[in-house]
Amino acid sequence: MTKPKEIKYAGIGAAPGVAIGKIYSLSSRQINVENKTLKSHEIEPEVEKFRHAVEKSKNDLKILQNKTEEMDKDTAQIFQVHISMLDDVVILEETIKSIRENKKNSDMAFLETMEQMEKTFDNIEDDYLKARAADLRDIKWRVIRHIQGKVDEDLNKLKEPVIVFSRELTPSETVKLDRSLVLGFITEVGGRNSHAAIMARSLKIPSVVGLPRDLHQFIHTGDQAILDGNKGILIMYPTLRTTRQFEKKQKDIFTFEKSLDSTKKLPARTKDGKDIDMAANIEFIEEVESIKDLGAQGVGLFRTEYLYLAKDQLPTEEEQFIEYSQIIKKLDGKPIVIRTFDLGGDKMPQSFRLPKEENPFLGVRAIRIATSFDENIFTTQLRAIVRASVFGNVRILFPMISCVSEIRYCQNMVNKVKKQLKTKGIKYAEKIPIGAMIEVPSAAVIADLIAKECDFLSIGTNDLIQYSLAVDRGNEYLAYLYKPFNPAILRLIRDIIIKGHERGVWVGMCGEMASDPMATMVLLGLGLDEFSVSAPSLLRIKTIIRSVEYSECEKLAKNALSFNTSQEVENYLEGILEKKFKYLIQA
Repeated sequence: MTKPKEIKYAGIGAAPGVAIGKIYSLSSRQINVENKTLKSHEIEPEVEKFRHAVEKSKNDLKILQNKTEEMDKDTAQIFQVHISMLDDVVILEETIKSIRENKKNSDMAFLETMEQMEKTFDNIEDDYLKARAADLRDIKWRVIRHIQGKVDEDLNKLKEPVIVFSRELTPSETVKLDRSLVLGFITEVGGRNSHAAIMARSLKIPSVVGLPRDLHQFIHTGDQAILDGNKGILIMYPTLRTTRQFEKKQKDIFTFEKSLDSTKKLPARTKDGKDIDMAANIEFIEEVESIKDLGAQGVGLFRTEYLYLAKDQLPTEEEQFIEYSQIIKKLDGKPIVIRTFDLGGDKMPQSFRLPKEENPFLGVRAIRIATSFDENIFTTQLRAIVRASVFGNVRILFPMISCVSEIRYCQNMVNKVKKQLKTKGIKYAEKIPIGAMIEVPSAAVIADLIAKECDFLSIGTNDLIQYSLAVDRGNEYLAYLYKPFNPAILRLIRDIIIKGHERGVWVGMCGEMASDPMATMVLLGLGLDEFSVSAPSLLRIKTIIRSVEYSECEKLAKNALSFNTSQEVENYLEGILEKKFKYLIQA
């Protein structure tokens, strides 16, 4: 029999590391749900069957939560999120209503209710929020299995070390993975911010997600493979030469990761004494403990959209207050930048209906929801944030600011909320720093005027690049134009930092560019005060900062600004990174 030829597939690196071994392919766990019409006497027993299945599912999740707490208490909160979803009144009532009014069988009624919610998340471009659809699918199939009396496939019965392959791996399946027998996992579905990916990083299981959707047709249990969770690569049927190459890389990564650990408790300080604030971007409470362990000086961006997208109803002030308070308390006095909701565009909530627009990315989005659609939604969130400010070091960041009048409006609304709370005798922090997110070209041009109105600026490069270059960052045909190192973008970033400093405010960056090692020295040289990065990038970025001199970064930034094209800038920076941080690129 002829040995298959080596094939390489590109995906998304979700958890770092290299795994070499045989594939264990999970069979399709899709459950068939038939659409049946119930007879009148069957309706109430069907409602009870559904309720019983929900309770069984919640018991399952509590067991998984307890098991996960043994490894990581904060990661275990993922299952509390799932339990909360099953307590959601809207989900329960919609399903029971469908059973009673439409005479639907309970598994079909629940399937339709959950799939309606999934659509909201699947259509979102934001990776952090899109990843939440996997959580909905996890609880959907769990409840349906209980309704149908079926047993889930058990990942505890593996016999030898393997690379697990599945179309999608849910958090509850991930926690069942035996770390001693699971070398890594690969999936066709998912992003680096899915809960399964978060758990994989916590368990230190290398993983690659977002592989070609038809991959299951070509790989089978027993096939030899290599996955590179750093580069997001899967290699099937590797040659002996390739295998030896990655065995060496495994050893190099192990050595490199160990060296990174030594920087956890050290400051982000250049060799010539320039101190930089090193913060992390988060979305969920379960991420707090891990970023503290990594040595983050605080949270530079807490995204709040999930609170609005997870349910059909608007989150109440009290629900938001509890959520913010818990996260603030866990940070033990470290600063947290809470960004008010950035809804609209591709993040369309079910909890309220925004007007239908020809171009929603240029329409009623973020702060514009308050100024042109519904101010009460905004003030409700502000009251919750301001109330929670008594528990720690809170800063508020407003997204999609495009002019001075908008940041003034935000300031006035914060002051209005404070007066309301004071009248009611409710305590809050007297001084809450206010920041503007600079992600619209007009805001970048007048950053000095906006800086006069607030305490800090935070550069959101994801949208700044998109809007400045007139390129949809999700359009695969225009990917060649979406370039962070376009000279126009570098000049805008330089000007924002200079204008902020001229007005005496600090300037941070919370966009993806801050997490890119190739950009670190340039951003340092341009004078960036704070890097707010994804947790997996934190130690790498800090390592670069601690390994260079601020003066050399200033020279490098000046050189980078002298080039005419994105490619010229990239070639220049890649050459320097290759010389100074070879292992960092490989890892």
